[in-house]
Amino acid sequence: MKNSAALAILCIFLATTHNSVAAEPELLGRWSFGPVYAIVEQNDHIFFSSGGVIRIAAVDGENGKWEELAPVPAAGVARGLSIEGDFLYVADEGGGIRIIDVSTPAESAVVGSCSRPEKNKSVCVRGDYAYVAAGWGGLGVIDVSDRTAPKFVTQSNTTGLARDVFVRDNIAAVGASRKGLRLFDVSDPRKPVEIGHFEAPGYTYGVWIDGNYAYTASIEHVEEDECGLRIIDISDPKEPIGKGFYKMKYGAERLWVKGDYAYLAGVANDAGLRVVNVADPENPLPMGGYHDSTCSESVWVADQYAYLAHGDRGLEIIDISRKVNKAPVVKHFEAAGKSRGICMQGRFAYIANGYAGLRIIDITDPSAPQGIGELPTRGRSLDIAIRDTTVYIADEYFGLRVVDVSLPETPRHIAYRDTPNEANGIVLAGDYAYIADGPSGLQVVNISRPSAPAIIGALNTPGHAYDVFVVGNLAYVADGESGLRILDISNPAQPQEIGSYSLEKGDIRDVHVVGPHAYLAVGYPGIVVLDITDPTQPRELTKLFTPRATRTIEVIDGLACVGDLQWLRVYDLSDAANPVEVKAIKTPSTVEDVTVADKLAYVADRQAGLMIFRIADADEGAVAP
Repeated sequence: MKNSAALAILCIFLATTHNSVAAEPELLGRWSFGPVYAIVEQNDHIFFSSGGVIRIAAVDGENGKWEELAPVPAAGVARGLSIEGDFLYVADEGGGIRIIDVSTPAESAVVGSCSRPEKNKSVCVRGDYAYVAAGWGGLGVIDVSDRTAPKFVTQSNTTGLARDVFVRDNIAAVGASRKGLRLFDVSDPRKPVEIGHFEAPGYTYGVWIDGNYAYTASIEHVEEDECGLRIIDISDPKEPIGKGFYKMKYGAERLWVKGDYAYLAGVANDAGLRVVNVADPENPLPMGGYHDSTCSESVWVADQYAYLAHGDRGLEIIDISRKVNKAPVVKHFEAAGKSRGICMQGRFAYIANGYAGLRIIDITDPSAPQGIGELPTRGRSLDIAIRDTTVYIADEYFGLRVVDVSLPETPRHIAYRDTPNEANGIVLAGDYAYIADGPSGLQVVNISRPSAPAIIGALNTPGHAYDVFVVGNLAYVADGESGLRILDISNPAQPQEIGSYSLEKGDIRDVHVVGPHAYLAVGYPGIVVLDITDPTQPRELTKLFTPRATRTIEVIDGLACVGDLQWLRVYDLSDAANPVEVKAIKTPSTVEDVTVADKLAYVADRQAGLMIFRIADADEGAVAP
């Protein structure tokens, strides 16, 4: 995409540029707030993940006061938390764990880290060992006896993708997605042994052990799946037996069990907090909770409160002293979302920030970027473009949003125009905004009067329109599995397809056109370069396979910046038919969007926010002319 985003974290990197992969970049500055995925509570303080930082708040529940303290930069993407004594353990989805000394919460600081395993989604600490759910890496074990120098011990295969882990006594329970519940004997933490499993429909996410029972939270894989809360007798962990089941419409990702109640972080139609009475394990009964329109991530329960991690929406603190009807929210902490797109103008970066809407960052001093303005939108902001003092946002199912940013500290809505489907990408040209609208193809909106945008033309492409690039009288639409569609827009009210290109295998997500060439990000096949001298008959010049899956591409000054899942790759295009990789930088999350200005690549890195790289030395110019 040319512009898209949810902003969790701003990292500024400086890297030298040569005709080879660059050395490790130097971190210059960071704006680190993002989605809330996990919470823990201890001694009247709550600690919650927020992109790449841990936010801390002092709790005075009796007087209704919640004072937020200084945050602690802790990780690429802080996905899971566990607290034991004076130490907080952070599962970094970008890789490894971090250990924070929280003995004095207001002076919390990272004291140790371990880079393995990678892709960590959850952490549970017992004694001198941290157990992590490491995605496809399974169950990981880290020796944390020396908090300043934790050491990786081992990993064990869980068959399915490990999403959550809970350890009680000598049993580790792992939520292993489509492979259900996996049970490990960890009496010797250095040699975990799988001793039992319980498979169930859907994706098993959250796990808990209480007494002789394991509790799992799952979400549906297909509509026929029965998902929700499962109660499993593990008195003999080698032969787990299903005892009770509470069916949800779609399911939950995490859970907490306390006394006679299970608290579930629901998703989709079950979004919010669900409370279930589990006094009779064979007959769990719904008791009420708190409903919201967006998915929850995890839950922590202490005293009369449930702390609900709500991703882009932040953190809710819910009074659960009454288990029936609607539980009231007593405090809300806002958060940034997932970086999807970005546009630049002057000294500001404008971020399409997912469910958090619009974020405006002052980058006058790259070593100390400052968030100065924000504005929620109705939907999920996926892409963004700017002209003068007006920002245009592709707001997914809620179409086009038009925002006045003449005062960046106080942006304000000035107009809205719905589109037939989902506004994924947007580009401005002349009096028009061209919107890639998913299943509805290309939508053309007249923005000559920003306060009154009007759809004046459309063309329903055969695939799923993810992005659009406009040059002169031609629009190039990245149409997913239906390839690239080339449209004549000389009459914007009646776009006409004049050419196309498709792959036998590939999912075209982004397109950038420079001169006679179109550069395509095509998913797992990598990059395709087309000769579009004759747009009615685009011709493939080359296909370059990348190690992962490309999602976005930006071309400027003879360089292509490519988002290849968790990698930003830079290619020398001196010979368009033979791109040469000159730089590869691993990022904490998925590269969703790239835009280039003044030899800097601005990368929307999903949960990890916005990252800025220098892709050419200021005194040398670009790698290629």
